[in-house]
Amino acid sequence: MRDHDAALDQAIREVAAILGDALVRLLFPNPPDGKVDFPETESPHVTASLTP
Repeated sequence: MRDHDAALDQAIREVAAILGDALVRLLFPNPPDGKVDFPETESPHVTASLTP
């Protein structure tokens, strides 16, 4: 059984994040003009009711 190396695991996660970001930038070179997601301190609010 292979021993886990914390530094190696962290390096793999960092490289995966960099490669993932690069892939997204290649697939979507022009970011949308509008705001895509909400800040971490906000959440979308649902104002519609399911009952009439």
